[in-house]
Parts: sequence; structure tokens; C-alpha cells
Amino acid sequence: MLRYTLRRVLWSIPTLLATSLVLFLVTTLAPDPVTASTDAVDSPERAHLEEVRRSQFFDLPRFVNANPKDVRAYAREALAYVASDDVREQDEGAAELRRLGGAALPYVLPSLDSLSPDARGRAAVDLAPVADRMGLPERAGLSEPEAATLFWTRFWDDRALDFTRAAVSRAVGRLIEHESALRESDLMALDTFALPELVHAIAVDARDDPPMLERLTQIARHASDGGPIIARDAPAADVRRDIASWKEWWFVHANDFVVLDGADRAIAVVTETRYGKWLRRAGSGELGMSAIDGAPIADKLRARAPVTFLLCSLALVVSWAIAVPVGAFGAWRRGRAFDVVSSAILFVLYAMPTFAIAELLRRSSGAAGLSGARVALAVASLSAGSLATCSRWQRAAMLEVVRQDFVRTAYAKGLSSWRVMVVHALRNALMPTVTLAGLHLPALLGGAFVVEEIFGLPGLGYETLRAIEAHDAAWLMAVILVAAVAITMGLVASDVAYGALDPRVREELSRRQGGTA
Repeated sequence: MLRYTLRRVLWSIPTLLATSLVLFLVTTLAPDPVTASTDAVDSPERAHLEEVRRSQFFDLPRFVNANPKDVRAYAREALAYVASDDVREQDEGAAELRRLGGAALPYVLPSLDSLSPDARGRAAVDLAPVADRMGLPERAGLSEPEAATLFWTRFWDDRALDFTRAAVSRAVGRLIEHESALRESDLMALDTFALPELVHAIAVDARDDPPMLERLTQIARHASDGGPIIARDAPAADVRRDIASWKEWWFVHANDFVVLDGADRAIAVVTETRYGKWLRRAGSGELGMSAIDGAPIADKLRARAPVTFLLCSLALVVSWAIAVPVGAFGAWRRGRAFDVVSSAILFVLYAMPTFAIAELLRRSSGAAGLSGARVALAVASLSAGSLATCSRWQRAAMLEVVRQDFVRTAYAKGLSSWRVMVVHALRNALMPTVTLAGLHLPALLGGAFVVEEIFGLPGLGYETLRAIEAHDAAWLMAVILVAAVAITMGLVASDVAYGALDPRVREELSRRQGGTA
């Protein structure tokens, strides 16, 4: 039985991958924030729309990225723009060099000699804001092309060895070990080149050190102009949210400041795509940030999901606990008073929408203000529709079983009616209902979203309705993914339960999949 269970779990993995592909294709239906905007190209909101576009990875191809970009490619592209004769392209190149900052210097400064004198001077002048941000000494006069070129040439001759990953790692480690203004200025002078180590330290090394978190986020914020500064006296919840914000920012912008070489570049052909990013985010559990309150979606899911799954689990247990005996006994007493009355009641419940039952219970109950009472009423509302369906299936399955020869044989042996019904008939009649249980999970989840809103329960449904109002696509896709995983696991559980009840089914499924139970 254990091997059969493991096999069914493994077979669910392709199902989840196919589900992830479908969910990703749904996300591609969303319009590009930039092309969908009717604002002018030079509007103040353009930069914000571009950032939204990048955060949703509209700048990446869907499945294959034949030429993944990194800081080296961006730096060379910016230099080409600066060397262009087009004034607009020159401005774009200058803005890109300022944005890339220190991370681009190992690829820009050695390439200055390959440019024409005019282009070399423009590039050197365009790097003046970077020198200001780095706090470099003797940076006055960088508005003159010749002086700026000489400044950057001398700078690279003196400081080239500082722009290595090993040197940055040592600098960050020294600052964490002993905070000082000199060590902080050393990191400031590396600008965006230090961001990979800074973000790693923020997310891992210094997350339990509030003063150091504040210092590191100040340096990273100064270099990148992105991500929050974490105050040393910030509440723990705010610290977690801000760290998640830095991790999300880095997930989106990492390739602006790192180089892809060797295996990393080969892997980036797949990972640096919209589907690759989406799959990495889903697999890591870091599902992005909510557009409603800026909180990490993973944290909100951990807080909200237990409420929803508790409601669904209780509703499934309650409906089964009532539906199985009612359906079985109704079939055993077919045509009698219990069967007729129970059928009429169940048909009424089946015909009533879940939201109508929930609203009726809410208005008729005087204890709806108590949290425990609200949960009980929500479970009752969810159970009603599932109860009716399961009971009718159980009745139909029981009617089929009681006509079988083994039931007549049990009677012929002198066994009591209750023993025949429970021990012999009910076990075989349970199998169709077990299968139905897995299929009921989507309906229960959908009903839970509505019921939570009616009773004011803080579950996934309550938050999802808020996300729909705010057009929070990240939350909606995360909820769909979690629901898909839960439903798949529920179907696997129903298959395993079916196999436990009927060994013939288990053996047949195992034979088809190339093994034996």
C-alpha cells in the first residue's frame, strides 16, 4: 500500500506541472502595462509603468530566451547609445549608465579607449552622477570631457582590484563583524557592484541584527534607489515585510547588476523567461508582494489559508458523517418514510445556492458575532450542498450493491440486517462516494470564498475578493496555484482511499503504471 501511495504522489507531479503551465498561460492574457496605457510616451507615469512591466516580466520572452541579458550586455548597450549621433539615444544611454552605476564600471571603463574621443568624453561626463553617488574624492570638474576621462582612467588604474566578488564579500563581512564609518564608505564607493552581497546579507546574514539591517539597507537603498530602509526599532512584522520586499526587488532586477557566465548563462536560457521566473517564484514559495498592502504573499497565505482549509475540511467531514449513513439507510429502506422524507429535504438543500443558505443562517442566528459560532455556521453552510450530493450518490451506490449475490449469500447465512448492511454492503458502496470526495474539493473551495465573506472570516476568500477589487494579479495567481495543489493532493488521497477499499483497483492501477502494489 505504501508503494502504491508513493506512486500516486509521483504521478501527481506531471499534473502539477501541467497545471502550472495552464496558470502561466492565463497570466499571459493580462495586457502589457506600457502598451495598454494611453498616456504620452514622456509622461511622468512612464517610469512607474516600466517598473510594473518588469515586475510582471513582460520584458522577457515566454519560454526560451536565446540571448539573456546581464549587466555586461546592458553596459555595452548603454555605451553604444552614448556613442550614437542621435541626441535622444545619447540621453537614454546616459540614464542607463547612471542606473547601472558601479556594477557597469568593470565593462564601461576598460572600453572607453575603444570609443571615439567625443564619445569617450560624453561617457566619462555621463558617469559623473555615479561618482557623486559613490562619494569619490577629487570628483570636481567632471563636467569637462577631458578631465572626466582622466579621472575615470586614474580611478580604474587604482581601484580595479576592488571590483571583484571576493573583495566585496570581504568588505560586507568586515562591516557585519564591526560597524564603522570607514568600512561603510568602502561599500558606498562600490555602489551597485556590491548589491548582490548586500541583498544576501540583508536576507540571510543580518536579518536578526536590527542595527546592521538598518545600515545595510541604507547602503543598498543609496546605491539602487530601490527597496525600503529597515529601521532598527521596526516591529518584527515590518522587518519581515521589508526583507521580503528586498528579495522581491532583487528577484526582478538581479540581472541588471550581475554577469551571466558559463553554466549560469546556459541555465538562463530557460530561467530568464516569463515561465521560468513564474515557475521559480512558485517553487521557492516566494510568491511576490501584494499590491494591496505591500505584504509578502507567502506570509498572507500562511495566515489566511488555514482558515479556508479548516472550513473545507470540517465541511467535508460533517457532510460525509451525515451523508453516508443517510444515503445508505435510505437505500436500505427504499420507498419507506425515512427514504421519502430524507430525499425531499436533500433535494431542497441541493437546489439552494450556498450563499443563500449562508445568508439565511447568518440572519437567523443570534450568535453570529462570536468567532466560534461564525465558523460553525460557515461549516454548516458549506456542508449543505455537499451533503445532498454525497447522500444521493451513496444511496444510488447502495441500491446497486444490495442487489449483488454476496448480499443474498450473507442473508442466507443468517446474519442480521445491520451486519449485512454495515459490514458487507456499505464497504463496497463507499467506493463511488470516495471518488466523489476528491471532486468535491473545488466546489468546497469556491463555496468557502463566498461563505467567508458573508460571515467575515479572514480566509483566502475574504482576501481574494479584496484582491479582485484592487486588481492584485500576484495574489490571484498565488491563490489559484495553492488551490490547484490542494485539489491535486485531494484527488490523490481519494485514489489512495479507493485503492485501500478495493485491492482489485489498486492492483490494476499498479499494473498499468508498470509495477505491483
